[in-house]
Amino acid sequence: MLRRVLVAMTLAITCVVVGALPAQAIPPGENLIVIAYFSDPAKTHLIGQQWSGCGQPSGSWGTLSGYRTLYFTPC
Repeated sequence: MLRRVLVAMTLAITCVVVGALPAQAIPPGENLIVIAYFSDPAKTHLIGQQWSGCGQPSGSWGTLSGYRTLYFTPC
């Protein structure tokens, strides 16, 4: 029983510490964000793209639906 309490306390403390760390979903700095759209799950046939960032106008071409991949390219 004591072991379960210690494991639960350790898990709770870990969740508090890890939960308090700032999340960084987008790398810091200026980046061009590109979303590539593919027609198949293997992502072998590119059918469209969207982009924004680097102080340039946003744009797109092709079909903007399907299987997506997100790219971050430094400016």
